[in-house]
Amino acid sequence: MEQNKIEHYKKLLLREKKRIEDMLKKMQDNHPGAMEEYGTELSSYDNHPADLGTEMFMMEHDKGLKNKNEDIIYEIENSIEKLKSGDYGICEGCGVNIEEDRLELIPYTKLCLECSNKKIPLDVKMSFRPEEEDRDYPFKRRNVEVSDETDMNFDREDSYQAVARYNKVEKDPSNTTGDDQGIFDESQDGIVEEVEKLSEKYYKDTL
Repeated sequence: MEQNKIEHYKKLLLREKKRIEDMLKKMQDNHPGAMEEYGTELSSYDNHPADLGTEMFMMEHDKGLKNKNEDIIYEIENSIEKLKSGDYGICEGCGVNIEEDRLELIPYTKLCLECSNKKIPLDVKMSFRPEEEDRDYPFKRRNVEVSDETDMNFDREDSYQAVARYNKVEKDPSNTTGDDQGIFDESQDGIVEEVEKLSEKYYKDTL
């Protein structure tokens, strides 16, 4: 990169850094530090926690903005170091030169436009769930026993009955009460009336 361009981008980076540092200083001077300072009441002792939702949101919003600006300053300082080492303006994704128009708008960017568009969208990142939640048989988090007409799953109710049967006393009326309250009664979630136990398949078979 030519020396005049290096000086130009260095000025852009320093100008952007000063702008963000001034913004952080204003946030530090004008914004409270604790959640209690966001409210107007003397005490929140007699308030329901849900009544403090707005104050909590404002505090988290300010802290998120502060963290974002601090990250940008970190990227700016890295870009200044790259100017000194001669690596500035090179995409970290594909290794090609970043477009000058893009550097004019975002002088601290690390990716070219194409690589930036290939990044995982935020909505996809937010929809990611931990692997522990995708549990396989027989540890799936489910209350239903039948997922389709052929698949029978061993759920939590079945696991309890499998071990409780060793304590079963013959002819004990508490074993099966008939009101879905006994130990060995098969409970069906969502069933309120007896007619609701009839499946569509059973109904069609009776026609």
